[in-house]
Amino acid sequence: MVHLIRAVVIIIKLTALLAVFIASTSALEPAARGLRGMRPRKAKHITPDADLSSNALTSVKQPSPDSVPCTCAIFLTGQFNRQNRSEPPRGNPGIQMELMQHYPCSSAGNKQCSNRCLDAILKHLPNSPALICGTIDRDCFRERAYLFYQNCSPRWVNSNLSAGREFCCQDDRPVRCTKMAALIRQQLLAGNGTTPTTSDQDDVEDE
Repeated sequence: MVHLIRAVVIIIKLTALLAVFIASTSALEPAARGLRGMRPRKAKHITPDADLSSNALTSVKQPSPDSVPCTCAIFLTGQFNRQNRSEPPRGNPGIQMELMQHYPCSSAGNKQCSNRCLDAILKHLPNSPALICGTIDRDCFRERAYLFYQNCSPRWVNSNLSAGREFCCQDDRPVRCTKMAALIRQQLLAGNGTTPTTSDQDDVEDE
C-alpha cells in the first residue's frame, strides 16, 4: 500500500513538471521565431583614411606641373576696370615678379600667393616710381598702384591691395604730381587762349 502511494505521488510530480516545461516552451517559441527572422548585419570596413572625406580631397585641386606658379604684378588704376573684376588689366605691368612657387589651386592657395607677393613687392617700394614709370610706356597722372597675382592659371587677379600713394609719370620718368598738374593746367589755359599765372609757371620750373 505504501509503495502504491509513493508511485502516485511520483506520477503527480512528473505531471506537474511536464506541464511547467510545456508552458515554458510555448512562451519561448515566439521569441525564438523572432530571433530566427533577424539577419546579422555586416560590419563596416573602416580604412585608416576613413576620417578624410571625399569632398575634402576633391575640393582642393593640387597644381599640375604645367600650372602657372605664383606671379605678382603692379598695375595702375588707369590700366584696369575697378567695377568689372573679370576684365583683365591693359598694358604692361609696372612691376612683375615670378616667384617660382606653386600653391594649391584654391582660395587658400590664392591667399598664400597674394601674401607672398605683398612681401616681395614691399622690397621694391622705395624705387617703385622709377620702375613703374619706366615700364608702363605711357604718361599717367595721380594713379594708384594695385597688387595683382596669378596662381595656377594665367589670369591676373586683383588683390585690392594698394600702396596708397599716387604716381605721376611723364616721358618714362617719375615727376612730382604738383608739377604735372601745373603743366596740365598750362596746356588747358593755352588751349583756351588764356595766359598762365605766375604761380603756374613757378610750379613747372620748380623741381
